[in-house]
Amino acid sequence: MVVGEEAAEWFEALASYSPAAAFVRDGNGRYLWVNHAYAHLYGRDPGAVVGRSVEEVDPPGDAAIARELDRQVMESGRPVRHVIHFVHAGGAPGEAVGHRFALNVASGQGCRVGGIYVDVTDHRRALEEMAAAGEELHALRERSGLAVVSLGLDGRVERVNAGAATLLGRPSGDVEGGAVADHVEEVAGALPAGSWRALTEGRTARCGGVLVLRTARGGRPVRADLALVRRAGVPVRVMAVLTPVGAEFGDRPRVSPVQLRVLVLLASGEPNTS
Repeated sequence: MVVGEEAAEWFEALASYSPAAAFVRDGNGRYLWVNHAYAHLYGRDPGAVVGRSVEEVDPPGDAAIARELDRQVMESGRPVRHVIHFVHAGGAPGEAVGHRFALNVASGQGCRVGGIYVDVTDHRRALEEMAAAGEELHALRERSGLAVVSLGLDGRVERVNAGAATLLGRPSGDVEGGAVADHVEEVAGALPAGSWRALTEGRTARCGGVLVLRTARGGRPVRADLALVRRAGVPVRVMAVLTPVGAEFGDRPRVSPVQLRVLVLLASGEPNTS
């Protein structure tokens, strides 16, 4: 076997089993060759597609679009990058992106059209789901009334939503970038000992405690529920949800976190027995 023939066989095998869907059609829309990935889009084997026309494989509307694209490529001789829509074997809609191009053939054999595509259905669906989740999170943060603060692992305020800014009585820009300690009374004792370090080091996923916020008019006791946010498994920030547990006061009381906790329990009707 000569090297050229062997290389051609290798290339044919690579093309046949490539994960990218590929086809070759003649000027009449008849499939001359398809690889396994292309046939799989329709739930068929390559042998069940080759020899058929595009009208026998695709729905009428899709077939008409395919024939028109073939015509444009054959007349211009220029490749076209575009998106195709199809129906999976199970009936679910699919989407693929790729190139269609004219193939040079021997004289008298007519023009051929080749195409190679990547099925992006799952990728597109994941992007849509991510966008929907982002919109839901945005609505929760900005329109639900919850007081939410994004904190860096260094203890600085990264972002304050409208609810938290209202709770603090300050514009978001006056708070963002500053240290948490600038806005909390007795910050060292506001959370259980070692819980902030355990959270930012990824040894725990959440923690919480009762603390006093320094507001524009004095202070206010709140319940702070903190949750760690990871990216690719690595801690990147902490999200805090602040819930008022008492009225705002003008003069900041000089009480310890334990005393504050007792006062909050008593204010909520809990017995001071623990």
